Amino acid sequence: MTNRKAGHLPIILIVGMQNSVHLARWINMLRGEFARFVVFPVHALEPVAELHPWLPVSSRSDVEALGSGDVGVFQLTRTDSERYTTWAMERAAGRLFPASLGVETNPALALPDELIAAIRILQPDLVHTMEVQLAGYLALDAKRYLGSAMPPWLLSNWGSDIYLYHRLPAHRPVVLELMGAIDGYLAECRRDVPLARRLGLKGHAFDPMPASGGIDFSTVPALGQLAPPSKRNTILVKGYHGWSGRGMHILSALHMAAPALRGRCIRVQFYSAAMLEMMRAMAEADGLDIAPVPYAPTHEEALGRIAEARIVVGIGISDGIGTTLLESMCYGAFPIKATTSCACEWIQNGRDGIIVDPHDVKGLAEALVQAASDDALVDAASTRNRIRVEERWDVDRNSAAAQLIYRNMLNDSPRTVDPAA
Repeated sequence: MTNRKAGHLPIILIVGMQNSVHLARWINMLRGEFARFVVFPVHALEPVAELHPWLPVSSRSDVEALGSGDVGVFQLTRTDSERYTTWAMERAAGRLFPASLGVETNPALALPDELIAAIRILQPDLVHTMEVQLAGYLALDAKRYLGSAMPPWLLSNWGSDIYLYHRLPAHRPVVLELMGAIDGYLAECRRDVPLARRLGLKGHAFDPMPASGGIDFSTVPALGQLAPPSKRNTILVKGYHGWSGRGMHILSALHMAAPALRGRCIRVQFYSAAMLEMMRAMAEADGLDIAPVPYAPTHEEALGRIAEARIVVGIGISDGIGTTLLESMCYGAFPIKATTSCACEWIQNGRDGIIVDPHDVKGLAEALVQAASDDALVDAASTRNRIRVEERWDVDRNSAAAQLIYRNMLNDSPRTVDPAA
């Protein structure tokens, strides 16, 4: 940690996906007088719109000049050619970390020496990596080089970051080293805290918190302003099918449940070409009103879809809370989630939502029929879920908790970053 003068705001370097609305929500929750926040981007993409306003920074003086509520984004200055040359050399030497599932290792990703340079230049009081496989692995390489000169390091675990990846042979050694290297750990699922300890975590484990921080419920319509779920007709499907998502299983379950779902409006987002072909076949053979919907261009439009849904269903082989679950709880939609998520930490199965094995297509079909036919179930669940999510996903509550986490980390043993190290 840098030798910070009394009264000076601490500098917190957020290493993460600057194009993520979850990262933006977290930072927006904390903008203000508490600290100066600088984002180190893990890839060469534009920051998400929700992160605005932000200012480019490339020096310590740039950071010191940030005003109250300003957020800095560290500027990666390498050209595409320079980045590719370095990336190709690292790959040839076998020094790249294993790639995240669904994300090919590529020269658009930031390299360790860029993060090392940012730490030397900015001398942050705390490094906070938000997500493990891109941000966490990057910081691990930086710590290998900086050693004791690395500032205190807080790791946020998103979704499947360790729950799935510690099982993968290529990733397990890295996850084990990572868990032993961090100074603080912030999960979003309680199930992951004992797992992190078993994987070698020696730093402090903080009370879990949603990766997206919290929302201002004064901006969310009261349930009384929305149609009750029993009066809604849409089943909204999160159709991912790939390394984790099992959208094709959902379509199979809809096919099995078709006689009970005719007349319902089934809309599928995040679909593949194979899913599109299957939807067309189901519409013809099963008589279902099933169709794809394009990617929502704004977050407000995505929330509008949830607010119109009776049921929101999304399953996969591994997940965390899933922000869609929290948004469904906000807007009264009845959630159907997988046992491989930590939905059970937020809803009671069979009462507030239904939690099924992602491979149990018959069980999923039965869940869809129950949620589509039981008006009393979905209406009662909506009230309980809204109360619970307001208690646990509130921006003011979670902002205060996050500040306590940061203060705890900032009071760690002092370390000095030597710019020449």
